[in-house]
Amino acid sequence: MPFLFGQKRGEGNMILKKIGAWMIALSMVSTMAACGAEKGDGKATATETESSSETTTEESETTELELFMSKPETAEIMEQIAAKFCEENPGVKINVTSSSDGRTVLQTRLASDDVPDILNTFPAEDFYKNIFREGYIEEITDQEFLSKVNSDTLKMSACDDKYYAVPMSVSTYGIYVNMDVLEANGITEAPSTWDELIADCKTLKDKGVTAFLMPNKDVGNVAQRFERTVGVINNDSYSEFKKIADGEMEAKDSPTLNAWVEYNTELLEYTNEDHMGMDYDIAVADFSNGKAAFMFSGTWMLSTVKENNPDANVKLIAFPNPTGGETKVPINIDTSFSISSTCKNKEIGLKFLEYMTQTDIAQMYCDVDGNVSLIEGVEYNVEQHKDMKTAVDSGNIFLTAVNFWPDGLREEIRPYCQQYLGDGDKEAFFEEAQDAIVTIYSDNE
Repeated sequence: MPFLFGQKRGEGNMILKKIGAWMIALSMVSTMAACGAEKGDGKATATETESSSETTTEESETTELELFMSKPETAEIMEQIAAKFCEENPGVKINVTSSSDGRTVLQTRLASDDVPDILNTFPAEDFYKNIFREGYIEEITDQEFLSKVNSDTLKMSACDDKYYAVPMSVSTYGIYVNMDVLEANGITEAPSTWDELIADCKTLKDKGVTAFLMPNKDVGNVAQRFERTVGVINNDSYSEFKKIADGEMEAKDSPTLNAWVEYNTELLEYTNEDHMGMDYDIAVADFSNGKAAFMFSGTWMLSTVKENNPDANVKLIAFPNPTGGETKVPINIDTSFSISSTCKNKEIGLKFLEYMTQTDIAQMYCDVDGNVSLIEGVEYNVEQHKDMKTAVDSGNIFLTAVNFWPDGLREEIRPYCQQYLGDGDKEAFFEEAQDAIVTIYSDNE
């Protein structure tokens, strides 16, 4: 393995090899039901004396592929789509697996040369571009089905002017608002500025209501929240962090990092007391059922909210820039599908990618995913995301920071973000952030 994606200081090949088998097994725990099983006629099975050679021949003619999802919230709909694909393609069996920490699992599997046959990727991010360049993913530049993707966004998914993924949707990030909680406490409109947000938080606290749910036990959620909100504070955080790496600035003097610390210090006054012990799934369930008014997340969370409470009255709003500066909405190329260069049957793998670009199939996925679809003919009428669609349509957006930060920075800095949220030690955070930024920028030179 030529490199370790996002490796933390002090970790090396030996550690990855030791945890490799465990992580692979863990990813399989969330395996969804496979499709393409042998069809029965409802009668008793053949006699046990029947020749086993026929069974062996039948099994040998079955193409079995793994579809790995780093988006467990859409694994169920992908199970349904995979089953439909298998019904239309006899002799194909697709096992859908997923993980809430898909990137870590994928890192481990890359280190073990065990790349899934089909996988969802995020092609604008450096992590995935490195995978493309290293030859783990099949190039699909000449595939006709790419013409069904929004051309502007398709260009954003290119790697060295080549394509390795078919992008399905664009995600946006902000604050989910439970409008029933606000209205029950005399607040009739969602906040649009930082001052309005804090005023609402104070009102809720005075009434004994939790304003924000923060699942700070989930380091992956902390990492994403850090990266997306830092981007709102400074759309060009990469340049500022580069100054830190080059010795032109210290982390403790970074306007961006200071703003991140300050806004979290303020919001923690209105956050659930058990935030350091709460994971993402519990937080979404509590939010969906009216136990808090606000929660950071992106368009993808809506499907999980609906699963927890189909009647939840929620909407996604922009995260107001806490510095008082311009507020733009972070977007990312979200669900995209690729096949690995080691896919057991590339013809079937490519056929599945093409299948995902069919209007009816893409509509199935969009209706659950909740993100803005990029496939022609798909209708997007998600009332809860009306403000996000307006932002996208008006161009009041920016491509999120993870696409510009050097590979591994978000993973390197996330434990220190989590630690700060737990102990509030600014000096320790700045010191660790300094070290993380210098290390990662140096490693990526």
